[in-house]
Amino acid sequence: MSWNEVKLKDVINKPISGEWGNGAGNIKVIRSTNFTNDGKLDLTDVVSRDIELRKVDQKQLFYGDIIIEKSGGSPNQPVGRVVYFDLNEGVYLCNNFTSVLRSSSAVYSRYLFWFLFNSHLSGNTLKYQNKTTGIINLQLERYIEELRIPLPPLPIQRRIAEILDAADALRRKDQELLNKYDELAQAIFIDMFGDPVKNEKGWEVKRLGEIFDIQLGKMLSSNLNKGTHSKKYLRNINVQWGIVNTDDLKEMLFTDKELDKFRVEKGDILVCEGGAVGRTAVYRNSEEIYFQKSLHRLRPKETGTINATYFEGFMRSAVSNGLLDKIVVSATIAHLTLEKLKELEIIHPDFETQNRYAKAIEIIRHSKNSECANILFENLLCHLVNRNMSKE
Repeated sequence: MSWNEVKLKDVINKPISGEWGNGAGNIKVIRSTNFTNDGKLDLTDVVSRDIELRKVDQKQLFYGDIIIEKSGGSPNQPVGRVVYFDLNEGVYLCNNFTSVLRSSSAVYSRYLFWFLFNSHLSGNTLKYQNKTTGIINLQLERYIEELRIPLPPLPIQRRIAEILDAADALRRKDQELLNKYDELAQAIFIDMFGDPVKNEKGWEVKRLGEIFDIQLGKMLSSNLNKGTHSKKYLRNINVQWGIVNTDDLKEMLFTDKELDKFRVEKGDILVCEGGAVGRTAVYRNSEEIYFQKSLHRLRPKETGTINATYFEGFMRSAVSNGLLDKIVVSATIAHLTLEKLKELEIIHPDFETQNRYAKAIEIIRHSKNSECANILFENLLCHLVNRNMSKE
């Protein structure tokens, strides 16, 4: 049987606004700086403020509360992150850049948290944010009014939450090892090629437009979404560093001409245009697939000039070294235009040296593929939380 969908406002109590108080005191106040991107709190630098006892009584956090970030964010990190308050001791409030969402009896709080967490992770929260005077804000009232949630019976909610909690625990266990793999890959790049910004080794420098044919993906506008071919397509959330995740893809219509224009072929390089700007991965599958506007597709103009794995390493180093900062267009959502990407300069070592780097990275990739908890976790989020499943 299908599960009913309800609005977020139907399963929470009235949101509780935050407080900042009147200077130093003894009431601990959680800020968005205490948020981690994986939904947990980091209270190592929590501040203490002077807040009226009346307001403390009204706004104290309780176990199971969900705290949502409603102001702040950044071009590469949209506002609307959520964290789960899992403390039983101490008196805590949240500050006025955040709000508390307290679940009603109709929903299991941990299930609700995972749904909201996934909503932000998948980019669904983007449409509820605006930018005024340089600050990105979440339109919380509209978010609560419009966001819809599949609502299975409470026992099913609990089961879903337990599965996701278990997957999250596995992901955390593996994450440290995965981070070590990534650090090793970056260390190998720096050792072989040096800092791509300083180019202290004096490599030849080329613009990406000289090396690649670059195509921006198809817009999702209804005016352009005409055609007779319904095809699966990739979004920026499908492109992680070095990995293209093709699970749970959506479909849209393409015309005959668009099939050639927006097809992704094995060996193509995908670069995120928006969201995690600059994140890069090579498409290594043979499955027929297409791509939309949040991605750029790069194809070498000539064979034997650029190794795709080398380019992945360059882009990772370029992002971490701030090389893209000067060309990213800052708007409500930061993005990397086609023109700017073509002008990006890349150090261009000889092809043999690039290939030696690629062989070293392939050994690391083989090891990482056995540590797949991170990918499994994100797949579970999409499958269990973000879809109105047809079976209990």
